[in-house]
Amino acid sequence: MTKTSTNFSVHAIQRMLRNILIFFFLLFLIFFIWLKAGIRLDTLNVAHYKVSGLYIKLDKKLTLMAENMVIPQRKTAPSFGNIDKAFDNIKYLFTFFDYIELNNIQFENNELNIIFADDILYVTSNDYEIAGNIHRVGQTFEVDVSMLHLKKDNVDITGKLTYNPKTDNLKTQGNFYAYAIRGRFFANKIDNIIDFNLDSDTFSDLHPLIDKFDLDDTVKTWILDKVKAESYQLLGLSARASMVNKQFKIDMDMLKAKALFSRTKIHFKEDVEPVLAPSFVLSYEDDGLYFDFNEPTYVEKNLKGSKVAILNMSDANTTLKLDLKLETPFDATMQNLLKAYDLKLPVLQESGQANTVFHADIGLKNDYRDFLVDVNFTKGSVWLNKVKLPIVKGQLHYEKGVIVLNDIVLKNTMYEVLVGGKINLTKQKADLLVRGKTIQLEAEDEKFFVLKDQVFSAILKYKENLNIVLPKFAIEITNTKEETRINVRDLSKIETYLAGSSPLGEGGNIDIKTNDFKTFTFSGVLKRSSCVLYEKEDQCETRVPFHALLMPSGFDFYAFDKRVHYSQAKSRLSLQDINIDLEKFLKTQIKESIKEGRKLLILGKNSNLRYGDYTLLTDSYDVEIQKNGDIKAIGSSGGDIIKFSKIKDIVSMQALRIKDKVLHSLINFDGLHDGRYSFKSEGEPETVMKGEIIVEGGVMKNFKAYNNTLALVNTLPDLAVLHNPGFSQQGFTIEEGVVEYRMIERKKIIFDSVYIKGAAATIVGRGEIDLEKKTIHMSLAIHVARQLGELIGNLPLVGYIVMGEDKGITVGLKITGNLDKPVVKTSAAKEILTLPLQMLQRTLEFPAKLMRKQE
Repeated sequence: MTKTSTNFSVHAIQRMLRNILIFFFLLFLIFFIWLKAGIRLDTLNVAHYKVSGLYIKLDKKLTLMAENMVIPQRKTAPSFGNIDKAFDNIKYLFTFFDYIELNNIQFENNELNIIFADDILYVTSNDYEIAGNIHRVGQTFEVDVSMLHLKKDNVDITGKLTYNPKTDNLKTQGNFYAYAIRGRFFANKIDNIIDFNLDSDTFSDLHPLIDKFDLDDTVKTWILDKVKAESYQLLGLSARASMVNKQFKIDMDMLKAKALFSRTKIHFKEDVEPVLAPSFVLSYEDDGLYFDFNEPTYVEKNLKGSKVAILNMSDANTTLKLDLKLETPFDATMQNLLKAYDLKLPVLQESGQANTVFHADIGLKNDYRDFLVDVNFTKGSVWLNKVKLPIVKGQLHYEKGVIVLNDIVLKNTMYEVLVGGKINLTKQKADLLVRGKTIQLEAEDEKFFVLKDQVFSAILKYKENLNIVLPKFAIEITNTKEETRINVRDLSKIETYLAGSSPLGEGGNIDIKTNDFKTFTFSGVLKRSSCVLYEKEDQCETRVPFHALLMPSGFDFYAFDKRVHYSQAKSRLSLQDINIDLEKFLKTQIKESIKEGRKLLILGKNSNLRYGDYTLLTDSYDVEIQKNGDIKAIGSSGGDIIKFSKIKDIVSMQALRIKDKVLHSLINFDGLHDGRYSFKSEGEPETVMKGEIIVEGGVMKNFKAYNNTLALVNTLPDLAVLHNPGFSQQGFTIEEGVVEYRMIERKKIIFDSVYIKGAAATIVGRGEIDLEKKTIHMSLAIHVARQLGELIGNLPLVGYIVMGEDKGITVGLKITGNLDKPVVKTSAAKEILTLPLQMLQRTLEFPAKLMRKQE
C-alpha cells in the first residue's frame, strides 16, 4: 500500500509540476514587466486552470505564491518517454525561482500544498507530506528525500532514491519510523518487479504493525496473544513484489523475515504454564512461522533444543508443530502438559532423569491433532499405571494411541528383567514380553521363588481396575479401590521355580486378598503327592482345602474346616481328628519359627503320629521341634504312654506296657492280641535301627505264618502232640516273650532272637524278612513241656522231633517264601541242634531278664 501511494505521488507530482510550470511560464512571458514590482491577482482563469490569491515578484529570482489553485485532470496517462527532457526543463525553470509557495491545489480529487525553497521541494497532500530535492546524473534521477510522511499510516521515511526511466530501474534506501518502530529499508525495482529489505531497532509493541496485515484470526492470536515479549526487533525482512495495473502485490513465496523476541512467554495452551525464554528468533518462510528458542524452560524444566513452528498459514490447514525436548523426570508436570492436549499416558516417573521429546501437530483452523512422544529413561522409579517399576534404562515411544516399550531394564534386589511390548491407550490394555534374567522372591532372608533366563508374556488391563495376567504361571492380579487380589489357578505352574521344599505342594490353587498390604487373606486348595496328612489308617489327603490370614502380628493357617491350624505367633501347629506323617511334614514345612530361634510345637487330639515306618496311635500328643531340628514327642493312648525323640540323625522310641492296638500300628504287625507290650527302638532309620519287644501275656494268632504252621500241625499225625500245647484256631497262648531285631536301611528286618513262652510250650528262633522282596526266612524250635514229653517218651520218634533228657521234646520248623504265601516245613533234628545254645536256654534266662527290664 505504501509503495502504491508513493508511486502515485511521484506521477502526480510530475504531472502537477509540469502543468503548473507551463502555466506559469506563459504568465511569465506576458507579465514579465510587472514582475519586478510584484503582481497580485485575486483570480486568474486560463483555459481550465484557476488560481486565486496569486502573487508573483521578481528579485534576482522569482517568488511565486498562490492561495488556491485548480488544475484540470488529464484524460491521457502520463508518458515517461521524454521524462528526461521534461525533467531538465522543469529543473531549468526552477532555477528562475527563489521561493514558491502554492496552497490548496485541487488536483485529481486531492488537495496539495507546495513549497520550494533553498533547492528543496516540499509537497503535502491529503495522503502524505514529502520534502527533498532531485537532480539528474546522466539518465538516472537521484532523489534525496529528507522527509516523507504518510498520513494515513503515520509513517515517516527518509532516504535516497535513484531512478533510470530508460531501464525502469529504481533503487531506494533509507530509514523509516512506523507504528512506533524505527528501522531501515532498501528496495530495488526492475521493470515491474520490486525486491525490498527491512530491519528495525528494538520496539515494545507489536500490535500496531500486525493489525495492518490481513492475517487469519488464529494466526494473529498466536503472534499477538499467545506469544508475549517485553521487546521486539526486526532482524530482517526480504520480499519481492510486483506492480500490475497499478497494484502492489507481494509474492508470499518469496517473503522471508526474522524477528527477535526478548524476555518472552509463550502460552501454547490455556490452563498450561507458559514456556519462558530470555529470547527467541521468529522466522517466516515458505508460509510458515518458526520459533528458535534461546534457553527455553517450562516450569523450570530445561527445553534446550526445542522448536515450534506454524505451517500453512495461508490455507485451511494451518498447523502448530511442537517439538519440545526436556531433560527432566517424566513427572506430574509432564503429565499435565500432555493432558492439556487430551493426551493421557499412564506413566509417572517418581525419581531419576529422562530425556523426553514431545512432538505435536495441532490444527489451528480445524480439529486435526497428532502426537508423538519419545522418552529415554535413566535409572529411577517409574509408575506404569499402578505398578511401580525400578527402571535402569529403556525407551518409551507413543504414536497414534499406542505406547511402545523398548528394552526397558528393570532391576532391584528381587529381579532383573528386560521388558518390551505395546500399550493400547484406547483399549487400556498392555501386551508385554518379559525376559527374566533373574527373579527371586525372599521371605525373611530366605529365597522361596527363583527364576532364571525365562521368557514369559504379561497382559495388563487398566480400563476400570488394574488387572495383570501371567499366562505361563497361571497368575492373575487384580487391583481395585477396595482391594488387591492375586489368584494362582494352578500352583504346579510355579512349583518348578520354588526354592527348596515348598508348602504349595504339586498343584492346586490359591487366592490372596489385601486392602492395605498389611493384612492378607488366603484361600484355596493345595495338591500334594506326599502324604503328610491322612485320615483313618492310611487315607491320604492329597487335596488340602485351606484358608489363612497374614497380619503384622503373625500368620494363621487353617485347613480341613479348622481341624488343622498353624499359628506363627505361637509357633504352634494344632491337629484334631486328622493324622500327620511327621517325617514328611518336616521335609516340606515352612521353618519360620525355627529361623526365628523358636521351637515349633505340634499338638494333636484324636490324631495319630507317624514317622517313617512307625505309627503312634494316640488320643493326644505333644511334639517339640527344636531350632536345630531335634524332636521330642510324647503321646498318650488310653493311658498308654509313647515317647519319641530325634537327636541329629538318631531316632528313639519307647513304650511301656502298651496294649496290642497301639503295638500293631507301631510295628506294622497285628498277630499279637490281649497282652501288654513294652517296645524300644533306636538308631538311624536310613542305616540301622535296633529294636526290642517284651511281651506279657496275650495270644498269638491270625497271621499267615501262624495259620500255615497250624495247617502243618493238623496234617502231620506225629505233631498231634502240639495241639495240646496251644496250637489251635483260638491261637497260641503266651505267658511271656522277648523279640530282638534290627532293621537295615528300611529294607530288611533281621530277627536276632525270638523267644515266646506259652503254658505248655516255648518257641525260640531267628531269621529275617526282606521288605523289598517281600520274603521271609525263619528258623523256629518249639519245645514241649516235660509232662507232655513223658507221655510219648517211649514212642519211636521221627527225624524232626528231638527228645530231651527231661523227657521234653523239641520240634523244628522252617518258614520261607513270600510273605503273602509263606511255606512252613519241619526241619531236621540236626538243624534244631544248630540253633545257638543261648536260644534254647531262654526258658531259664527269661524270668530274670524280664525282672531286670521291669526294674
